[in-house]
Amino acid sequence: MTAAGVAPHPAAAAGRVVPPPPGATGTRVPDPRWGAFALVIALLAIAASATSLGNGFTYDDRWIIAENGRVHSIRALWHYFTESYWPMKSGAALYRPFAIFAYSLQWAVGDGSPLVFHLVNVLLYAASAVAVFWMAGFLMAPGVAWLAAALFAVHPVHVEAVANVVGQAELWAALVVLLAFGLYARDRRDGPLRRETGVGIWFLFIVGLFTKEHVIVLPALLVAAEVLLYRDTSLWQRLRRLRLLLWPMLVVVIAYLMIRVRVIGGIGGDVEHPSLHNQAMFERLLIMLNVFPEYGRLLLWPARLFADYSPRHLMVYATPHSSQLSGVLLVLCVGVLFGLSVRRMQVVAFAICWLCLALAPVTNILLPTGILLAERTLFLPSVGAMLVVAASASLLRERLSADGSPLQRLVPVISVVLLALGVLRSSSRNPFWHDTPSAFARMVEDAPLNFKAHWALGGQLFEEGRNKEAEIEWRLSIALLPDHFGVYVDLAHKYREMHLCQAAIELYRKALILESNLPVAHVSIAACQLELAQWRAARTTSRIAIANGYYRRAFTYMIDRADSALVAQDTIDPTIGAKWRDRRRPAPKNEGSRVTPSTLGVYEK
Repeated sequence: MTAAGVAPHPAAAAGRVVPPPPGATGTRVPDPRWGAFALVIALLAIAASATSLGNGFTYDDRWIIAENGRVHSIRALWHYFTESYWPMKSGAALYRPFAIFAYSLQWAVGDGSPLVFHLVNVLLYAASAVAVFWMAGFLMAPGVAWLAAALFAVHPVHVEAVANVVGQAELWAALVVLLAFGLYARDRRDGPLRRETGVGIWFLFIVGLFTKEHVIVLPALLVAAEVLLYRDTSLWQRLRRLRLLLWPMLVVVIAYLMIRVRVIGGIGGDVEHPSLHNQAMFERLLIMLNVFPEYGRLLLWPARLFADYSPRHLMVYATPHSSQLSGVLLVLCVGVLFGLSVRRMQVVAFAICWLCLALAPVTNILLPTGILLAERTLFLPSVGAMLVVAASASLLRERLSADGSPLQRLVPVISVVLLALGVLRSSSRNPFWHDTPSAFARMVEDAPLNFKAHWALGGQLFEEGRNKEAEIEWRLSIALLPDHFGVYVDLAHKYREMHLCQAAIELYRKALILESNLPVAHVSIAACQLELAQWRAARTTSRIAIANGYYRRAFTYMIDRADSALVAQDTIDPTIGAKWRDRRRPAPKNEGSRVTPSTLGVYEK
C-alpha cells in the first residue's frame, strides 16, 4: 500500500518511481504503517527545530511583530487587507494580510510572548514535513516518499524560516501548496479531479496567496503534473479538464494583483537589492548565474549557512564573467537530467519542475526583489530537491540489488547518517536567531566581507549607545560597497540624531550622487540646514525638492521657517515668501530628470 493509504501499483511497489496509471490502484483501505511513518517524520522535524523555542524576536521580527501596533490588537479582518505587510512606509512593499492576521491571533493568545510564535513555527514545520510525505505518497512508493519527507524534515536550510518568527509566512505558504497539490494528486491517481476537491484547492489557493505571494506557483505545478505524470487521456483533454480549476484561480490572481496594486502601489515587492539596482533583465540573468550554484550547494550540502548573502560575500557580475560558467553548467545539467527523466522517471522530471517553478518568484529574472539569495526562500523549492534525492537513492539501491552488490546496504546507512547530521546541524543553528544583537554579531563573524552584516551590526551598536563602534562598522560597510546609497543615508541619520548636522549633510549629498531620487535625503538636508541656521541654503534645498515633486507641504513649512528667521534678521523682504508661492513651477516632464540648483536658478548668496 502507498503511504496515502491506497494499494500501490505493482511497479511502484517494486521500487520504480514511475507513478501508476489512474484506475490501477485498487480499493482504498487504511494502511496501518502510514501513521507510524508520519509520526517519525513529525518527530524528526520537531527534533531539528525544538531548540528554536528559546528564541526571542529577532531581526525583522522587531518591526513586523514586536513593535507593530497592528499586531498587538485584533481588528476586523478587512483592516489587514488595506495595509502593507511592513508597518513603515519606507519599508519593503509587501502584501500579506492573512500573515498579519495570524500574527495578531498569536499575540493575543500569548500576550506577546515569543514562545507562542516559535511553538506555532515548530508545529507548522512538523505539519509541512508530514504533508510532504502525504503528498509524495501519491506519486511514489511509501519508502521513497518517507525518505523524501524525512530529508525535508531535517534539512538545515530551513532553519531561517523556522527559527525566525517572520519566516512563518514561508511555512504557511508551503503547507498550503503541499495540501492543495496533495488533494489534487489523490484524485488524479484514481481518476479525474472531483468537483469538491477542486473547490477545496481553490479555497486553499486564496488563503495561501494572501498569506505569501509565492503560492502563485500552484497553478503552474498543476499544469506540470498533468503534462508529466498522468497518461489517462490525451494531453489536450487533460488540460481542458484542468481549465475548470485554472479559470477560478486566474480570477483570484487578478483580484489579488488589483488589491495589491491598490494597497502598496505596484506588483513588485521589496526595494531592489543593491546588486540588482537599475539592472535590465539580461543583466539580472547574468547576476543570477553566480547565485544558482549557491542554490545547489545549500540544497545538497548545507554545511555553511549565512543569515545574509550580500555583495562582497557573494560575488556577482552584471556582465559576462568566468565565474558564471558554473551557473551555466548547473543549468545545463539540470536540463539534461530533466530530459532523461521525462519518459522513464516522470516523478523525477516533475520534481525538477517543482524545484524550478518554486524558485522562479525569487530568481529576480522576471521581477527584481529585495534579496539576492535567502535561505528561507528555499523552503518550498527544497521539496522538489528532496524528491529528486530520494528517488535517486531508491533507483541506486534497486540497481545495486539487481546486480547483487553488497553496496546496496550502504544506501540506508547513508540515509540514516544524513538524517542524523541534519538534526544536529539544524538544532545547533537555531540559537543563531536567539536575539538581534547576537545574530548581527554572528553575521559579521560568519561573513566578514558582507557589507550588510557590518551595516546591520552598526545599527544595533548605535541603539546600544556604542556610537564609536557603530561608526566603525558603518565605515567598514561603506568601504566594502561604496556605491550603495543606503549605508550613507543610515549613517547620516545617526549623525543627525547626534546633532552632527554638517557631517550628516555631506553623507546625504553622497547618497544623492548615487541615487538622485531620494526624497528622504532632501528632507533631511533641509532639516539639518535649519538646525544649523543656514536659512538661505534651507530655502534653496526646499525649493529644489518641491520642483522635483517631493513633499510640497513639508518643504513649504521649512521655507516658512527659513523666511521667518530671515525676516527677523532683516535680511529678506517680508513679502518674498508670498511672492515665491505665487510662482507655481511645474515638475520636470521626464520622470528620470531631477531639478538642481543650477537648473532652477535659485542659488541665493
